[in-house]
Amino acid sequence: QRYLKDTAKVTNGNLLTYQGEENLTPGIYFLYAPKYYFEFIVKEQQFTLKTSREGGCSTLEVEGSKENEIFKEFQIGMVEIQQRKKKLVDSLATASNKQDSTALYEAIADTDTQATDFRSALVKKYPGTFVSEVVYLMERPVVPDFDSISDNLELQKAKYLYYKDNFFKNINLANEGLLRTPILFKTVNEYLDEVIIQHPDSINKALDLVLGQVKENEESYRFWLVKLFTKYQESTIMGMDAVVVHLIENYYLNGQVPWLDQESIDKLADEVKFIKPNLLGKEAPRLQLLDTAMKPMDLRQINANFTVLYFYDPDCGHCKKKTPVLLEAYRNELKQEGVEVLAVCTVTDVEKWKKYIRDNELNWMNGADPNYRSNFRMEYNVRSTPTVYVLDKDKKIIAKKLDVDQLADFIEQYKKRNETSD
Repeated sequence: QRYLKDTAKVTNGNLLTYQGEENLTPGIYFLYAPKYYFEFIVKEQQFTLKTSREGGCSTLEVEGSKENEIFKEFQIGMVEIQQRKKKLVDSLATASNKQDSTALYEAIADTDTQATDFRSALVKKYPGTFVSEVVYLMERPVVPDFDSISDNLELQKAKYLYYKDNFFKNINLANEGLLRTPILFKTVNEYLDEVIIQHPDSINKALDLVLGQVKENEESYRFWLVKLFTKYQESTIMGMDAVVVHLIENYYLNGQVPWLDQESIDKLADEVKFIKPNLLGKEAPRLQLLDTAMKPMDLRQINANFTVLYFYDPDCGHCKKKTPVLLEAYRNELKQEGVEVLAVCTVTDVEKWKKYIRDNELNWMNGADPNYRSNFRMEYNVRSTPTVYVLDKDKKIIAKKLDVDQLADFIEQYKKRNETSD
């Protein structure tokens, strides 16, 4: 996000003065007007910048700020490379033959190399400066060839591990100034989304690495913990609730969030109670249900390759739409694939439940808990209906919160993945 720190009026036709009693935190700041935008560095606390509206960094004069002199050098150098690249890209549209196109593609790739070399040279030229730290955020580890490894699988593994382990080399994540740049957040997200294997265990280790590096800086620690918690709490990727549980248990519930009041902490503790029992890979919690003959039924006695748990409310409008869809899929596709459906009614009105079964001709397994013998609402996180789980033959949870329209495709893909791994 971009936030406004201060305002000023133009005096003498062209002068803006910003001053205050407290130092500004280092970072990339910007001058903004409705028709003007200009970025500069705040590190030194007293300096002057002079430029024209049209000229920007190319006509910039700096007094009292080595950081802005370096930033100017960086911007001018990058603009020159980008302009050369743009001309080459534009030339592709008029290339007359394949040979010309090939030469242009090679020249375009060369400009990318030039940009990398230029940034690396700038970092070496101005070590320890804030600008060099900003520029280094744009660099990525150069992976060795590992010529001594002949096995291709081992080679790829070695290259990946080197890239992952060196991704943050020479990057100080705890530097508050880097928070005030447009680059750091993108860099950390790239690491988490594109470098780290998208499995909760791998992500949790990566989050511990990031948070461990910023732990001693209160502002950076708070920023990253809140941002990362929100990122995975709002994730649409199935299974990321395990990451949320990890962050709550290891950071929020052990005294490491002094900015949060006890009421909020208690709410997070309650949230864990709803999502931890039904994480992917766990054995499905026990269900104490009755069938329509009011006899006990046991989830673990269902002999099927897959079991779909379908929690519904007969009065739920969404359930009324989705139940027929699931029923059709069960009759036409799922049953033939070794899938059983256990539909669990969430209300205690037995007559309403049985009428719903008759009216909809639900010829799958039906169960309910009219006597509150199960704690299924918490253990299966049934706070809205319909709620869907998929269990494997050992009654381990392999999918959750799916739409009923997705079930057939999910099971087909799951079977293919496991056949390949076998």
